[in-house]
Amino acid sequence: MQAILFEMKKLQYTIIAICCLISAAACSSYLEEDFRPDTGISNGNGNNLRPIPGKDINEKERHVLTMYLAGFNSLYGYLKADIEDITQGWLPRNSPNDNVLLIYSHLAEKGNYNKPVSPVLIRVTRDEYDESKPVLDTLVVYDKNTISSSPEQFNAVLSYVKESFDADHYGLIISSHSTGYLPAGYTSNTKAMMYSGRMNTDYYSSVAVPYTEFTRDSYSPEVKSICSDREGSISHEMELTDFAESIPFKLDYILFDTCLMGGIEVAYELKDKCDLIAFSQTEILAEGFNYKTLTSHLLENEEPAPIEVCKDYFEYYDAQTGIERSATISLIDCNGLDKLAKTCKEIFANNRKGLDTINCNSVQGYYDHGWHWFYDLEDTVVKAGASETELNALREALDDCVIYKAHTPSFLGKFRITTHSGFSMFIPANGSAYLKEFYKSLKWNEATSLVD
Repeated sequence: MQAILFEMKKLQYTIIAICCLISAAACSSYLEEDFRPDTGISNGNGNNLRPIPGKDINEKERHVLTMYLAGFNSLYGYLKADIEDITQGWLPRNSPNDNVLLIYSHLAEKGNYNKPVSPVLIRVTRDEYDESKPVLDTLVVYDKNTISSSPEQFNAVLSYVKESFDADHYGLIISSHSTGYLPAGYTSNTKAMMYSGRMNTDYYSSVAVPYTEFTRDSYSPEVKSICSDREGSISHEMELTDFAESIPFKLDYILFDTCLMGGIEVAYELKDKCDLIAFSQTEILAEGFNYKTLTSHLLENEEPAPIEVCKDYFEYYDAQTGIERSATISLIDCNGLDKLAKTCKEIFANNRKGLDTINCNSVQGYYDHGWHWFYDLEDTVVKAGASETELNALREALDDCVIYKAHTPSFLGKFRITTHSGFSMFIPANGSAYLKEFYKSLKWNEATSLVD
């Protein structure tokens, strides 16, 4: 009888051990088996990947990179591919003192914008026993009706990151649609006005209309306010000021894999929120950054190298042919922006008549679709009639904050790029009364009085 009881206990312990092994395996998910790229959700529950405090470990020494992929829009397929590319690159270990890679993923399911999908925050590491295998573990599943372009959600995600992963160094990548400093809905209202014949008036609705994606020419590649979420045929955007105010802590860098963010207005609004900013003065083709090498540049070494991300991006597109050879990029040191603002304020004041009468068609533009709100900063000052002394002061100020800049000879076959300062800017002479009034609320205008 005792022998039978002994054997039954052995069987019981064996079953418990097997169950424990199965449970442990379920917490670590491998992309090909468990990760559902339509939603970004893995089978892991995140418990085994939480930071584990250790007596001899200083978690603050690590770098935390958060990628905010707001893809509940036409970019869902490209952002899904970006996640897959990330898993093929360098990945950190699951260790409390190793660097941390987090992805906030909100992707439409096969372009169905009427079907809500839950955004998720996942942590990506490499398998402990097989370094060729990525592990994607879900930390948070958000409500399926979440609007990722809302400042509340953006703030909630970053606040969770700060609370859960204590560190001295944080980086952020934004990938979605965007329209620079423009107020939410401005491009949609303008498009409606074009069709209604009202483009020559100063009319603008006081109620923002959600962003509407342009139908591009059939031969043109897809391109990538800030962020957008589709609801049927319309989208929601985040204002630049709301975006800046929603960032709850200082970042080492923000890299924008989004369109038209490369303006001085954007940089100056964010100068107290980060040390470095990388962005494009033009639109960005939908493939965007090189996500296979991105983590190696930002997380593998002791110090992140955003400049290498910029170089990879530019060199890839500069090597293309035809309209695919289209890119602008710059990396900005925010510590030099106050000097640039002081310099520009003096130049704007001394050349007010030139700015008011400038021939905008002679200035280097960075826009398509008739979106005439993005011009080269230096070329604007030149065409406004600044003196050689003023231009030298401007170029010195630009050199103090533009770490890296590059551009292809043209963009999408729409316009040539012959000069490139590293910043775009608004020219009041080519803006509506509404846009000029809105512009006064931006920190750049408060610092320079471009629009008085």
